[in-house]
Amino acid sequence: MRILHVAAFPFPTPQGSQVYVRGILRALARRGHEASLLCYGYGQDLPDEGYMVHRIPNLGNYRKYRAGPDLTKPILDLMLALRLRKLSADVIHVHNYEAPLVAMLAHAFRDIPMVYSAHNTMSEELPTYYRSKAARTAAGVLGTVLDRTIPQRADVAIAIRPKSKKILSDLGCRRVECVPPGIDEAEISVALPVNLPPGPWVIYTGNPDGYQDLPVLFEAMKLLPKVGLLMVSASDLEHLHKLHLPKLKTVRTNDFQQVRRYLSSAQIAVLPRSVCSGFPMKILNYLGMGLPTVVAQGSNVGFDGCVEFKNGCHQDLASKIQSLLDSPQKLEKMSQKACSGIREKSLWNVRVLELERIYQSLLKD
Repeated sequence: MRILHVAAFPFPTPQGSQVYVRGILRALARRGHEASLLCYGYGQDLPDEGYMVHRIPNLGNYRKYRAGPDLTKPILDLMLALRLRKLSADVIHVHNYEAPLVAMLAHAFRDIPMVYSAHNTMSEELPTYYRSKAARTAAGVLGTVLDRTIPQRADVAIAIRPKSKKILSDLGCRRVECVPPGIDEAEISVALPVNLPPGPWVIYTGNPDGYQDLPVLFEAMKLLPKVGLLMVSASDLEHLHKLHLPKLKTVRTNDFQQVRRYLSSAQIAVLPRSVCSGFPMKILNYLGMGLPTVVAQGSNVGFDGCVEFKNGCHQDLASKIQSLLDSPQKLEKMSQKACSGIREKSLWNVRVLELERIYQSLLKD
């Protein structure tokens, strides 16, 4: 099959949505499909072999990697639509919210099935990019309008976690399937730990955007002066040192192999995001690398190796971290369960079969 993915973002990068799309492309290519991606003109490293990447030209020096709206993106998205009109496929698989609009604009009169992966809801995410109450309220209203108009235009909407399936159905999607993301075995193989100062160390990896609820983590760490916080991101984290946390180390890197080494050096991972209608991709790396993970209720997807804390409650987060550190045997058992659970249920070579079934069903209809 010719499967064309469309995503209005730079590629590849270490961000969750890009990691998810890259995993699908790799898996489809390994299965012998003609997999390709249409995206922005820039990224942080070279894509893999086996699938094709179609890029639009860059606009001047514009190289934004952080998520969120700006005045340039609509121009880039129009360029995506113009490029998409020249491409063909058996199935178009779109991601996030701009890509379905791009696909509808480009293929208004072409009968190509469209699959939509719901990475989030706009009513949830859009307000997080604004600070004033008025702007957040307006963003929430706009997000709700987008939620009630965009996903339902797809032939199939894919929920990437079970609870999102009902959300998409309630938004009017005709057919909703649940296919959680996967991970490649090589991404969770043993990595050489980094030589850190004496721990224990708690780790967070990924972007520092507002929706990640990192202040909850920072407040929790202030209650744990003997526990180090390791923050690893492709973004600049130097400003975090102004928080005067008791024991903080920040690392800026785009090298995923380096990220894996830091994961191997920590004792516990933390996922503080309290509102997440999508799937917290980093949890696959955490658990696959054998890291027990303390996760906010809103991001808990029910995997082995996780301990849940109350949304937004830094005291509960600190308590759960300390409780695990005080129980080395429990920590070790959780580590083993975390790793084995991901390897048994969440590898891409299994998940991709579910996507194949969906694509094939659209071609039969």
